Amino acid sequence: MASSTKLNWVNGIAPFLSNQIQFQDVFDFMLDDCKRADKMVISSFAISEALVRRIIRNRHRIDHLTLYLDFTIASRNPRMTMFAAKNVDELYLTNNHSKTIYTSGNGKEYLAVISNNATNNHRYECGLVIRSREVISYFREQYNQMKNDSVKWNG
Repeated sequence: MASSTKLNWVNGIAPFLSNQIQFQDVFDFMLDDCKRADKMVISSFAISEALVRRIIRNRHRIDHLTLYLDFTIASRNPRMTMFAAKNVDELYLTNNHSKTIYTSGNGKEYLAVISNNATNNHRYECGLVIRSREVISYFREQYNQMKNDSVKWNG
């Protein structure tokens, strides 16, 4: 089970309920486990500068990164939206409240479904990181639907 400071695998799932585990901790856990990501998809209602900087520091380990953000937050903070857009391969805007991270690399796939926004808020948050290909396959189909319902950011 997850301790107050880190994530651990339990039967192919890394669960947590903690005010110590932030979005970036989940991001790091998944990327460290697969070593290098062929593909990463992040969805969040909002994103912070700290997470964009973490993405920048790890871009050499991520071949393709797609980001989904909410229209409302993106329009309230266009500077942050442009900063994020310059550091990902694709940015899509939609009516989004999901908080997920999908990662594939080295023949592995991971999916985090979490309550954390891509911000650093130190509230009690919860989530699951899973490695089940069946569940992840279903979510990949849902990402395609979300993409169809989104507008691609063209800066």
